[in-house]
Amino acid sequence: MHNLLPVKNLWLFIILVLAVLGFTASTALAQTFPKPVGLVNDFANLLPDPAERQLEARLVQLEKDTTAEVAVVTIISLEGESMELYADGLFNAWGIGKDEKDNGVLFIIALVEHEMRIEVGYGLEPVITDGRAGRILDREVVPRFKEGDYEQGIVSGVAAIADYIRNGTPASFPEENPVGNLINGSEIPVWLLIVLGIITIYMMGFMARSKSIWLGGTWGLVVGTILGLVLGSLAALILLPIGSTVLGLLLDWILSRNYRNRSSGGQPTNWGRTWGGFSGYGGGGHSSGFGGFGGGSSGGGGAGRRW
Repeated sequence: MHNLLPVKNLWLFIILVLAVLGFTASTALAQTFPKPVGLVNDFANLLPDPAERQLEARLVQLEKDTTAEVAVVTIISLEGESMELYADGLFNAWGIGKDEKDNGVLFIIALVEHEMRIEVGYGLEPVITDGRAGRILDREVVPRFKEGDYEQGIVSGVAAIADYIRNGTPASFPEENPVGNLINGSEIPVWLLIVLGIITIYMMGFMARSKSIWLGGTWGLVVGTILGLVLGSLAALILLPIGSTVLGLLLDWILSRNYRNRSSGGQPTNWGRTWGGFSGYGGGGHSSGFGGFGGGSSGGGGAGRRW
């Protein structure tokens, strides 16, 4: 009797697990998607009929020219599903793209959740990368959706997708660098400049006390490289590190020389008493200012956004 009880419990546990798995599987299988009516499927009625017909004709021509299939889908709601899972499920259920090429793209918008996503087939991932998909949404779609102009947002987003497909050029490193893709938007965020500024202020004390000026040059190179990666252009990746390195060397030279002058003259050398090391440069007690580092604009598989 004592040995039968654990066996019974084990069988009950197995039955319970099988029941849960069966329920989960039936729920997953029960997920249904609407049937496609064309390349443009405006189930949420965001497009006027003329615009829908024009967009359909443009995507049909794109398929004839490149064999790539771009599906535009608008739905009322995700009904509790995540956009990533819904988009992936719809993409596979419809079989967007040619089977031997996997060259499909799904551009889907959920109205109630204010979410959108560009889902990309394997064959087009080198051309429409995560970074490019995100920038399409950031630059072409989200600003217009925020203004309530759904038609122009969809049309502009599709046009950008089509341009990448027709061009067929894979993304270069300056465009697809990991730092730039972590930061979405059209400008360098203020928080990044603040963080770099705080670290620079902290490092000024070390620059002043070091006998060489290489610490300032090294930090300038780091700052310039970060800002260049955020901007994402080849020119920024070359010019900003060079310029920031020169500024860093100059800053370190000023701080180190002033520190030595004050130290040899018996004057205070702590950061607070010398305003970061600038006060008293040259022994005359006059302050000199440093303008700091500048910034610029930046861009922002698949990618999703909210509006």
